[in-house]
Amino acid sequence: MGKGPGTVNISGSEHLGGKTVFVTGATGFIGRRLVPALLNSGAKVTVLLRSRHGARALEASGVHVVTGAMNDRTAIETALHGQSVLIHLAYDMRAPAARNLDAFEALKSAAEAAGVGRIVHVSSIVVYDGWPQENLTEQSATTNPGGTPYRQAKLAMEQALIQGKCPVAILQPTLVYGPGSMLWTDRLTDWLAGGTVVLPEPEGICNGVFVDDLVQALLRASVIDDLGRERFIISGPEPFAWSGLIGGYAEIIGRGAIRHVPVRRLRDSLPPEDTGEIPDTPPLAARVSATARAWIGRERFESLVRRLKRHLPSDAEVYPDRYMLDLYSATGRCRIDHARTRLGYAPAHDLKAGLAATRAYLESRYGK
Repeated sequence: MGKGPGTVNISGSEHLGGKTVFVTGATGFIGRRLVPALLNSGAKVTVLLRSRHGARALEASGVHVVTGAMNDRTAIETALHGQSVLIHLAYDMRAPAARNLDAFEALKSAAEAAGVGRIVHVSSIVVYDGWPQENLTEQSATTNPGGTPYRQAKLAMEQALIQGKCPVAILQPTLVYGPGSMLWTDRLTDWLAGGTVVLPEPEGICNGVFVDDLVQALLRASVIDDLGRERFIISGPEPFAWSGLIGGYAEIIGRGAIRHVPVRRLRDSLPPEDTGEIPDTPPLAARVSATARAWIGRERFESLVRRLKRHLPSDAEVYPDRYMLDLYSATGRCRIDHARTRLGYAPAHDLKAGLAATRAYLESRYGK
C-alpha cells in the first residue's frame, strides 16, 4: 500500500463493487490517488471536469467523464441521478472563496434533488478555533466565524451539510503530504532546493497525513453503515517533528539544509500583525498560474516551472511568515480516535513510510 496511484485497498472496500461514485476534483492532488483506488475497489466512477484536460486518460481507465461547471445546477443534477456516493474534493485555490462556496451550494442542492445516497466531503482541520495550538477532537469548538476566507468557506460548507438532507461524512484532514502535494511536499522541497529552511527553536510538531491514508479514509467513509451527518478528523498515526519531514525531503533530493533560530527572535522580526479583514482575493501568482495552466495545460505548465526552478540560486534562506511560524511552533495534537473507531481508519504511513512512498516522485522532480 502507498507505492503508487491505485494501490490503496482496504478490508471492506469490496462493498464499493458495482456502486456508482461521482467525484469532483478528480484531477487534483487527492483525486489523482483516489480515482484509481475506487476503480480498484470495483466502483463505477463518474468524474466532473471543468474542461477536457485529462479526460482522455480517465476514460481509458474506465471512468465516465462529465464536463461542465459545478454551478450549472440543472446539468449537475442530471449527472448525479442514480449515484450512490458523491465524493466532493474540488476547491479552486486560484478562485475567491465566495466563488467556491457558490459552486458548492449548487452542487449540494443538485445532490439533494437527485437523491444521492451519501456525500463524502473533504473539509479541513482549519475549521477548528484551536488549530494549530490546541489538542483537537471532533467536539472542539468551531464557533469563531473569523479567519481566512478559505476557513470561512470550509466552515460554511460543513454547516450547510450538517443541516442538509443527505447522509454525509465530513473528513477534516490535517496537513496532507506526498506525491503532488503543492503545499506540504512541493513547496517545502522547492525551498530546500533554493537553500536553507529556517525553523524555530523550540520546534513544534507537524500533524501530517500521507495522501494514501486520506484516500483510505475516503473509501471507508463511502461504505460505512448507518451514516448520519458526521465529522471525522483524519491525520497520520502520530505527529512528527517538522525537521523530520523537511530533513527527509532534503535527504531525498540531496540539497538544502535546516537552521534553527529562537522562536522569540523570529516573532520579533515579523511585521506588525494586520488585524483587519482578510480580502477574498487569490494572490497574483495564483491567478497568473491559473491563466497559464488554462493556456498550455497543467502538466506542461508544471514541467516548465520545475525546469526553471532547477536553475535558481541555491544559497537563499527561507524564513517563516506568521502563518508558517505558528505551524512550525505549535504543539497541539489532532486526535483520530473517532475515525479509528467509527470508520475503521488505520493509517499505514508513519513519517518513515510516507517519505519512502514520496521518494520516487521527488527524485524524478529534481532530476536525481
